[in-house]
Amino acid sequence: MGTVAYQQSESAQGQAGTRPQAGGGWAARPPGPSGSPAGAPRYQQQQQAPGAAPRGRKARLRVAKVDPWSVMKTTFVLSIAFAVVSVVAAALLWSALNALGVFDSINRTLASVAPANQPNSVTLTSVLSFGKVMSFTALVSVVNIVLFTALATLAAYLYNMCSSLVGGIEVTLADDTAS
Repeated sequence: MGTVAYQQSESAQGQAGTRPQAGGGWAARPPGPSGSPAGAPRYQQQQQAPGAAPRGRKARLRVAKVDPWSVMKTTFVLSIAFAVVSVVAAALLWSALNALGVFDSINRTLASVAPANQPNSVTLTSVLSFGKVMSFTALVSVVNIVLFTALATLAAYLYNMCSSLVGGIEVTLADDTAS
């Protein structure tokens, strides 16, 4: 997907086994002074006590840049999925409350509390009709799609500016292979 570019931290220069190529891909490092085979990645091996189970390798990487276009596309798709889930959830909740008679019960309670000289023109069922609830949910979902997409893209730009100043977030990847 290409959303994250990794930059190796200074303290992990000899630990990770890959380096960027001129063409943009990743290639194995040349053999080190220890005589490791050509193309074999170099990782820092954990110190082990004699007789202990072997531990995995670790590589410390730094998230140097996040692609704003990829963040925008991903957030847009996730926001649409969240909007669909919200509309379906609102429809199911309204249908369940209506089937259980909650709206009719609240209407009867409001009618018994209202003064006798005023007509009962406004009911909960007229205010919270299925169409009005779905329209409101759809409107909120569209606003959420626009806002989430814009805010996530803005956050990607801000992260890129901050990471150029402080170096980004350092991540340690571990290979937990146990024999």
